[in-house]
Amino acid sequence: MERTLAKLFRRFSDLGIRDKLLLLFVSLISLPVSIVAIRSYYVSSGIIEDKTNQYSHDILYLTTKMVESRLEKMESISFNVAFDKYVQEMLLATSNREMDAYEENQVRTRIEAILSSQVLYNNEVNSIYVVSSRGSIYELNKTKQSFRLMAERMDDIQEAKGGVVWFGGSSGNRHVILTRIIMSVRTQKPIGYFVMYVDEKYLFELLDSTQSIRNGSIVIVDGDGGIVSAADKELLGAKFGINYLDGGKKAYSFTRKKVDKITQYVACSEPMRNGWRIITTVPVLIYQKEVFWLRNSIFIFALVLLVVSILCAWGLSQSISRPIRLLSSVMVRFGEGNFSVRSPQSGKDETGRLSETFNQMADNINTLVQKVLYEQQMKRDAEVKSLQMQINPHFLYNTLESINWMARTGRTEDVCIMVTSLGDLMRATINSKDYVLLKDEITSLNNYLQIQKYRYNDKLETFIAIAPGTENLYVPKLIIQPLVENAIYHGIEPSLEKGTIEIKSILDDGNLIITVADNGVGMTPDHIQSVIDIDSNGKSSSSYSIGIKNVIKRIKALYGTEYGIEIQSELSDRTTVSIVLPVRSEIDNVKNNDSPGEVI
Repeated sequence: MERTLAKLFRRFSDLGIRDKLLLLFVSLISLPVSIVAIRSYYVSSGIIEDKTNQYSHDILYLTTKMVESRLEKMESISFNVAFDKYVQEMLLATSNREMDAYEENQVRTRIEAILSSQVLYNNEVNSIYVVSSRGSIYELNKTKQSFRLMAERMDDIQEAKGGVVWFGGSSGNRHVILTRIIMSVRTQKPIGYFVMYVDEKYLFELLDSTQSIRNGSIVIVDGDGGIVSAADKELLGAKFGINYLDGGKKAYSFTRKKVDKITQYVACSEPMRNGWRIITTVPVLIYQKEVFWLRNSIFIFALVLLVVSILCAWGLSQSISRPIRLLSSVMVRFGEGNFSVRSPQSGKDETGRLSETFNQMADNINTLVQKVLYEQQMKRDAEVKSLQMQINPHFLYNTLESINWMARTGRTEDVCIMVTSLGDLMRATINSKDYVLLKDEITSLNNYLQIQKYRYNDKLETFIAIAPGTENLYVPKLIIQPLVENAIYHGIEPSLEKGTIEIKSILDDGNLIITVADNGVGMTPDHIQSVIDIDSNGKSSSSYSIGIKNVIKRIKALYGTEYGIEIQSELSDRTTVSIVLPVRSEIDNVKNNDSPGEVI
């Protein structure tokens, strides 16, 4: 060994200065360039993997929320059917006694009509079934789907105790199944089952639209690892063949796995409300190929640096590293929540393609965010329209009964008055305007009170006092009537005394205050709080008054949370409900269209 080193040293000593400097430069440059090349490769690989992890998390999070939104829509249909008043009554009746053929046919016709009304505009629902405790099946079957009650999964269904249970389909039956036990509202005992078959494409089209994977795959799996939705429909019902949780029930996981001798990134979303997860698999090479190109480029530049000098080497290294640092900085800002940032780089080299890929990713995420926001806005607008178009069916039924009774007793003049008032009231209800003048709202209210006075005779007396300057202000349509109706049914009707209702309007500190006061039975403070409390889903915690709940929700949806209602009352004493609205003397015509039947 010593001889070898001595021999090499003698040969180096015999070299000329040019050769020595060249060899020295080659030695000095080769070592740091090699270290830089190797270090750059691993740092770039780490950056790509971290950003891929973050990107996968964001995509899976948004996609999971969209899938959950669709699952919630289907669960809402099952809830509407399971707790429909007629369905409850008929299933309870069939569980207690046998029905003859005529009764059974009537029940079948009515229940199947209810099923049809729930899925009329939901093409994704293939079939829907209601099964009584005695085995009678009522169905709406669009695709002639064969039905079975899934006896092998009955333990899971019963364990849910009336909650929703989801099951995946198979390659032969490309659907997902929603089931639940129908519990009697009256007895809290099982009276039947609800089963719904939903087209698997209804879920996969969301996965397919994410554009989040390149040359990879994306699937939905259930809590047992069975594939619920995938591009390859032959995989439906099969077990997912990759361990995606690494032994733990992680909310989100991102790991490398070797599948069929190919290393892949495996990203698993957090569990959905029903235990399902979304899983993506992408070959590592897809994301790392830019790093491989970068490594080769560094070595090529190293050879050039040996020829052109240390200064040129420094300049070339800067030209390579600067675009990566800039892109990394942009990606960090994007990861911190600045979704508007984009990489300004362009070109056909590795960093240019990496920047282009990042910009495409950012555009996809923005598209998904805007889509979710648009769907939420449309849902909120539809809810406001639905609330303002509600009319109490019991009031309509009682009014028609009163008109029928008057007609039979020959009170034709009273019939004319009642019919005219009801017609004017209905015309105001179906009018497409979101806002009306306060004086027009009072006109509609007078029509309503005219009808109620015929029903209650001398027990009901009303007083209306509209302050000057408020009659030409705009208010939401049908905003006072629900409060008056509430005062009649829950305040005056239970009382043995003659009832009085006072409706007033005033201007106070830049707001329009409308009060509805009655001398009925009153409420306790706890009762008042339960009426006005609205939970996070926008639902009242009390069943005391649907009317008050709707008024609160409409006001907050139209004007914001700083507006609403206030209630002052004492038990067995006077109750006053105050509506607090902003002063509006002009309304945008786009938001208050006069075209009949048009929905904004």
